[in-house]
Amino acid sequence: MTARRTDHLTGNEAAECPTARPAPVRLARRLSTTTAWTALGTVAYLVCQGMFGGYPQVHSALLTTLGMVAIALTGGITWIVDERRPHDDE
Repeated sequence: MTARRTDHLTGNEAAECPTARPAPVRLARRLSTTTAWTALGTVAYLVCQGMFGGYPQVHSALLTTLGMVAIALTGGITWIVDERRPHDDE
């Protein structure tokens, strides 16, 4: 894989180009993004399994239901956005 030339980019174009950032910054950003998505996925899995549903004093059944609704809405919104994008194979 060859590196993209970024010396012709100026101002905002260079800032938007992901290869214009130094390698340690890209690595740190990728690592923090991966860690955040992994944590969010783990919480979503635990909500789906009802892990937080056994504490009636803090209304955890309601929190579990709200978590499931949030997961379903996120999936639905993602599906709608993906369907609205033009696809190369169509």
